Amino acid sequence: MSNIGFDPKGFYEFDLARGAVSTRGGARVIVLSDTVVASLVSAAVETGDLTVLRELGKQIGAQVVSSLGGTVFDDSPEQVLAHTAGWLGALGWGRLGLERWGNALVAVMEEVPALDEDSLGIAALLGGVISALSELEVACVPVGGKFLVCNPAIAESVWLWANDGVELGTIVDQLIIAEAS
Repeated sequence: MSNIGFDPKGFYEFDLARGAVSTRGGARVIVLSDTVVASLVSAAVETGDLTVLRELGKQIGAQVVSSLGGTVFDDSPEQVLAHTAGWLGALGWGRLGLERWGNALVAVMEEVPALDEDSLGIAALLGGVISALSELEVACVPVGGKFLVCNPAIAESVWLWANDGVELGTIVDQLIIAEAS
């Protein structure tokens, strides 16, 4: 079992002789401004293909799992959240929190870079991260400034409800009713 905290000390290694930056796990990273990333995300949103962001999320999730010793199932939810939030923060994606709404899991992101108007880029990234952590395919759907974690099969319905102005609590209630029937 690992420490509950995430230690950012030495997270990045700068090798100026090679012109490379890598994480302490050895993954090479490229430092880009959020405006550059925003234009890339906007292009992905316009084409309707957020696969690259989801894959990036899965890669981040895999790095979190590796930093926790190869599995998250031996660690407490608090440890997994602390390490995941630490990785996302160290990579500049913002601050992650999780909330339970009944049986629903809701991700909350603060201080995220402004990437696209509907937060679809962050949603795809989070979906990849949580899928890698849980070893289950999930989607994250932006609803009222938060992200509902759900089965990908219902993500489009959740998105349509959210776009119709249905609030998160009502969406969760509708999903519970649908599951019961």
